[in-house]
Amino acid sequence: MSESAEMPLELPPTDMLYMTYEGNWLTECTAKVLSVSAHNPGEDESVAPLAICLDRTVMHAQGGGQPTDVGRLEITATGVSVDVSKVLIDRETGVATHFGTLSGKTPPRVGDAVTVKLNVSQRRILSECHTAGHVVDSAMARCGKLMEPTKAYHFLDGPYVEYKGSVPIEERDSVLQELQEAFCQLVDEGFDTKIDILSKEEADELCNRQAQNFDVNLFADKRTQQIRVVTVAGFPCPCGGTHVRSTTELKQGRWGITGLKSKKGVVRVKYGRTSSS
Repeated sequence: MSESAEMPLELPPTDMLYMTYEGNWLTECTAKVLSVSAHNPGEDESVAPLAICLDRTVMHAQGGGQPTDVGRLEITATGVSVDVSKVLIDRETGVATHFGTLSGKTPPRVGDAVTVKLNVSQRRILSECHTAGHVVDSAMARCGKLMEPTKAYHFLDGPYVEYKGSVPIEERDSVLQELQEAFCQLVDEGFDTKIDILSKEEADELCNRQAQNFDVNLFADKRTQQIRVVTVAGFPCPCGGTHVRSTTELKQGRWGITGLKSKKGVVRVKYGRTSSS
């Protein structure tokens, strides 16, 4: 299955609570069930057999380079729960679907009140990973290596950020060392994370002050035409992921830049946990 879930158009967009600054730190919420259906996972065993749409959620839907949140839906009336293994969102309609496995005999029904609880430890490490990826952007800027970002992978099995450009082979070791030092400095300086919902014009002015690196039109919500801009370590960019409150929180996980490759007009900066906390 792709990273979009196809759901009926009559459902309203899901209120993705983590998109606001305050909502980014929430780990649970109450919600109402809007639809329930059986889902045939087919060949994708990572997608569980029950598909549930809610009016709102704290769970991050997989996409934007960040994995899905996992957790549990607790049905208020029956005490039954659904273990959620994946959340996907239809980018056209804004409807998110929670795929899970029922832990009792009675499935939830439309109109049921539920409590959405995410796996806090997983959310924490994924938020650290995503924030660390943004610190890579800021380190590039601090080192005078601003390049157009083309791809980001914030999964734990080898995260990286890619840029359009090149680094001469004879400079790669020195550039890598410079980036590693800048990353550590940005973590130590303790920049607070900022999250803003802006118009296209506001986002373009904020994100492209340093260089014309972002086509903000690519990041606009198709329904509202607004853009979520996350500023990490002083570097703003369009982003739909979850983050930690400050770069200092990356110290405990020992996050850092681990490698640099440059090939065929693409610069890949690899990062990760350099040692166990």
